[in-house]
Amino acid sequence: MIDKINKLAVQGMQNLQEVKGKTEKDVEKSKVRKEDLKVSDQLIVEEGKRVAEYIEMAKTSSQVRTELVEQIKKAIEDGTFKVDIEKIAKKILEG
Repeated sequence: MIDKINKLAVQGMQNLQEVKGKTEKDVEKSKVRKEDLKVSDQLIVEEGKRVAEYIEMAKTSSQVRTELVEQIKKAIEDGTFKVDIEKIAKKILEG
């Protein structure tokens, strides 16, 4: 889950950087009525809204233990992170 949140945060920051510097008029021009969008476009818009919600949740969540995340990242980089295959298999089988 942390990986998903980190990935979403990175994507969100990239999107913010792309939007940065645009004037209000540029943003206004880019707005499209929901009725004018194709079904696939609507799905993309909805997915974008969910991504924004996840990013906001990640920013405000006290559940993200940054120290633990940093320890795990360091262990992965060092090659010392050990994966408990049996534990993963049990979780997969549990559903």
